[in-house]
Amino acid sequence: MKHLNLPLLLAIATTGLLLIGCLGPEIGPCTGSLTIENPLPDNSVSVEDTLFVDLANPPVFVSSEGEITYSYSVITGGRYINPAIVANPGDNNKFTNLMIIGLTKGKATTELKAVDGCLENSIRFNTTVIEE
Repeated sequence: MKHLNLPLLLAIATTGLLLIGCLGPEIGPCTGSLTIENPLPDNSVSVEDTLFVDLANPPVFVSSEGEITYSYSVITGGRYINPAIVANPGDNNKFTNLMIIGLTKGKATTELKAVDGCLENSIRFNTTVIEE
């Protein structure tokens, strides 16, 4: 049985890894724009009520590249609201509807993030939950 030469084996493996790196997809600079077109105003919702915010009509963000994906983070006051991104019947059931359910009286700050490929942008707004 022949023994493999360790330096030769390492040289072959290194060459293979270098070739894979050279043949892989090129990653270039991010181009295009993702801008805030219609900023979200601060809003209010009653306890145990639901507020729907259409993110597409009029568009909150506008991208030069394609389709925008939304996510959110509750920065403060997470116990006062229960937000979710849901399907929007007015936008071919794309997930462009922000639903905010008022849980208890208080004030919450939410960050809405838009992503399109390598482009990102975000906006913050406040929701005041009131009793009626």
